[in-house]
Parts: sequence; C-alpha cells; structure tokens
Amino acid sequence: MQQVYQYIVLRNVSYGKYSTKYGCDYQLTATTMHHTDRGCTGDLSRPKTVTESMLLSSGNSVQHGAGKPDSDEDQGQVTVTSFTMQVAGHVYGKKDKKQGMLHLGEGLILKALQDPPRGARELQFYQRVFSPTNTDEVTMALRRFMPAYHGTMEFDGVGFLKLENIVEHYTQPCIADVKMGKVTSDPHATPEKAAYEKSKCPSAAILGFQISGMMIYQRDTGQYERVDKIAGHKLTTDNMISEGIGKFFGYPKAIRKDVIEILLSKLLDLQYWFTSQRQYSFYGSSLLIVYEAFICDKDTSSGQSSSSSQSKTCNATVSSTSKNQGSSESNCQSATCSETLPKIDVRMIDFAHVFSTPAEDSNYLHGLTNLIQHLRLLLEFES
Repeated sequence: MQQVYQYIVLRNVSYGKYSTKYGCDYQLTATTMHHTDRGCTGDLSRPKTVTESMLLSSGNSVQHGAGKPDSDEDQGQVTVTSFTMQVAGHVYGKKDKKQGMLHLGEGLILKALQDPPRGARELQFYQRVFSPTNTDEVTMALRRFMPAYHGTMEFDGVGFLKLENIVEHYTQPCIADVKMGKVTSDPHATPEKAAYEKSKCPSAAILGFQISGMMIYQRDTGQYERVDKIAGHKLTTDNMISEGIGKFFGYPKAIRKDVIEILLSKLLDLQYWFTSQRQYSFYGSSLLIVYEAFICDKDTSSGQSSSSSQSKTCNATVSSTSKNQGSSESNCQSATCSETLPKIDVRMIDFAHVFSTPAEDSNYLHGLTNLIQHLRLLLEFES
C-alpha cells in the first residue's frame, strides 16, 4: 500500500538553515495515511489516520547547490509518498519515528534531518559541497560522488534534505547500501556506543565494509530478493563473496561483469580522491550502488531485438514495480536494445558523522580498497 500525503501551503514562509522560524500556518488537505508493506509486521500493516498539522516551507532563503532552487511554484499542492526503494536505514513512520526517507517526485527524495548535532552536520556538509560560491577543488570534486542537493523542506514537523533520487531512471534497479570503514562510530562516541557499533558487525573490523541492505532483482521469478541489515551484519570474510557482494552481482551463475567493470572504474576514481584529500574523515557513511538488472532479450536468429519479448518484459516490469519510485513505463520504453553500456551508478551517502582532519582517512580508505579487491575477484571467477 502506498503512503500518500497531500497538503497545501496557505501562504509564503521563509526560514533559516536549521532552526526554523514559522511565519504562517498550514492545513492538511488529506489525512489518511497508509504505510507501504515492506515485509515488516505490526503497525505498518494497519491504516493510520493523521490528525496533526503537516508543515511545509518553500525554502526560499535556504542555500541551494547545483540543484534547482525552490520557487513560488512550490506553493501549490504537493504529494509525498513512502520511498519503497529504500534498502537500509530508518523507515519513516515505523513505530512513529520521524526519521528516514520519503519520495517527493520529479527525481527527488526527502531525507529527514536527525537531531542535532548529526542533522546539522549533514546539512552543513551538503551546503558546503554544493554551494554556488564553493571554489575548493577538493569538495567540488565530491559532487560527482554524491546525490545532488536541492535545498531543504519542512514536513510533518521535521526538517528534510531534498536530494536527487538516484534510482529514478531505472527499470529493474538492483540496490545495495555498503557502509564503509573498519570503525563506524565517530570520535565523539562514548566507549559504550563504540563497543556496541563494533559488536553489530564483527567482520567489518577486518573487511572495512559491511552490507547494510540489498535489493536484488531476480530475472527468473520477476521478483525482488531483499537482504536486510541483520543478514548483512552476519556476513563474514568467508562468505562475503558468495552471500554478500558477489550475490548482489549474480554470483555464481550469472555474474554481471559488465556492470562490475564500470563500477570498478568509478571506485578507483573515488579511491584516488581519498588518497589525495586531507580535509575530511567519514564515519558511518555508505556507498549506494545501483545497477540496471533489465537486459533486453535478443532474437538470435535475426540478430535484431525482439520487440514483442521486450514489450512483454516491460509490461511485466511496470505492473510489478509501478509502486517503486525507481520504475515507470517511460523508463521501460527507454531501456532499448540500442544501449551499449550497462547502467550503473555509485554515490556516497550519509554524512552525519563527517569531521575535519589534516590526515588521510585511512579508516574509509581501508574499506574502499578491500571492496575493490572483492570486485576484482568476481571478475576473475569463471561463471
């Protein structure tokens, strides 16, 4: 079931960066909320009525980066839905928590800002990287590795980042959230917090990365297989290939080496950035990896694409994944046999624990290097 909110801004409002001053009231125009079924149990399966006022602001005074700024066009009806393509992290509305992500449409998602100082730290990092006045080559180089930042927005009494939806133009997206670093707790964490984070995934101390969640499209069934953080944290150095990162890329029978080769080139580029920069250290940050599982069927007898076969595949895809904000009929129509390169993307996400440092970020770099080595092993495997 889809979680849908509709609301109207009664009149304009301006606000600051993080601490918002509200200048007007807002009215909820549709109060019925249904949670999307993501394989969870409990309250998520029951309709819930929202009676509190929903808050929205246009963000005209917020600093914007490379993305489009908010405008008066935002002062109309807006629809926010649950983000069904999320594979890790907090789920918005679960157990009444106002954390996680929502889908805004038009290629954008909303990510709830955490309580200070984490939320403020992440917002400031996005603003610094995507500021139009930014001239620092180190941070400017990060833009191609991050979701584009489009300002902020207030909703449901919570401040949100407006970010690029990385999976928007995929037909059958396979998605993995890979948390980076031997140590995921930041320098300000208490000894108890640091020990707890370490205990959740013991293998991360060796590998330098851990699987926080995966969503893998199975072509034989036309369904998605999900791997949650509990299963991901149980992966070890012995089965990370067979049950973890290798499984994500089709190990052992149909390894997507075409995708892995492109991903490796992107990760090597990111690795070079980390080896050369001496400004930031990243804790609890992840790599979001997305690739297109859709493969256009070929008519081997004629050497031409089979339009009927592709049409059937597209129709099935649209009907089965139309609820996912990364899929649409237009996307399916664009996935033609004329495409020569597989669609693959990787972005850094989660910046609530970014700190200034004059040293190399060896913690993150260790995990990135090991991840690259695992991908190279997959390329050598004969499927």
